[in-house]
Amino acid sequence: MTKKKRKEEEQPDVARDLSRDAGDGSLTGAPGVDEQGVPAESENLRGELDELNGKWLRALADLDNYRKRVERNRRTWSGAAREEIILDLLDVVDNFERALACEDSAGSSPRGSLREGVELILKQLMDVLRKHGVTPIETRACEFDPNFHEAVGHVESAEHDPDHVVEETQRGYLLGERLLRCSKVIVSK
Repeated sequence: MTKKKRKEEEQPDVARDLSRDAGDGSLTGAPGVDEQGVPAESENLRGELDELNGKWLRALADLDNYRKRVERNRRTWSGAAREEIILDLLDVVDNFERALACEDSAGSSPRGSLREGVELILKQLMDVLRKHGVTPIETRACEFDPNFHEAVGHVESAEHDPDHVVEETQRGYLLGERLLRCSKVIVSK
């Protein structure tokens, strides 16, 4: 054997030995390669990808929560603005009802086209309020309920049981099932 061949046999080829050890063609044991034959840089990239994916999912969830919060706030503000407008309109309704309840100086109630016009306007206004979920609170012949009534006076009454509404001085209203304005009533003792 020549010197050159002998030297090659004594110093084995590292790449050839590594591939023989792996059996599946991967380079296990090589610098920068793990047990599965995946380069270490690939593992670092995979970890970075997982981290970025988690951040992206959290950002998506935050955006969804933000959208829900904005919608909830919009509904709250819209409801509050709606209540303010309706409360102002209820003052107008009260004035129409007072105008219809007043009598002229002779003691008879006014009739004619003016009264009919006022009645039609009041009916139209009440229809608009009903359309938007506003309903009057019933107080006739009912027991005083502090959740819906505000007592503005007490009277002795033989006709009514104690703690029952005798007279309504200002009508109360509900917006859906929520109290918008309580009824002001006079209660029997």
